[in-house]
Amino acid sequence: MSKGWRWLLLAGFVVWTVLALQWTDFGCSYPEAYLAVLRFGTPEGLEFLPACAG
Repeated sequence: MSKGWRWLLLAGFVVWTVLALQWTDFGCSYPEAYLAVLRFGTPEGLEFLPACAG
């Protein structure tokens, strides 16, 4: 794997982590937060999203 691809994957993971941290503020555990980014994107306002409803 070239260095360009490694930096691209690292940057993608950093962005995914920053987005997942927003879900942890809503009570998600870290694995749930990473999946919530894939399923719902970022949390918006105070509307209910079933990402971490259990």
